[in-house]
Amino acid sequence: MCSEAQPVPAIIRQSAPYFAHFHANDRNLKGPGFGDVDFRPIAAALRETGYDGCVSVEVFNFDEGAEIISTRSLEYLRASFAA
Repeated sequence: MCSEAQPVPAIIRQSAPYFAHFHANDRNLKGPGFGDVDFRPIAAALRETGYDGCVSVEVFNFDEGAEIISTRSLEYLRASFAA
């Protein structure tokens, strides 16, 4: 969604009735927290739409290794969803 013209939270609000799961990554193809995508507004939009499913980390660049990616992404998403 990062490559779309509309902000990600707007896309989430518009498409909420049509999705059942949500994949999180950064525009740099790494996990959340490894780039410049702010997940706080994304988390807020998911909450606002009543989404109660899983948010899975979807990574395409594994340079840092699985353990670092998973640990850092989870910490970052927990902080983003707590905001």
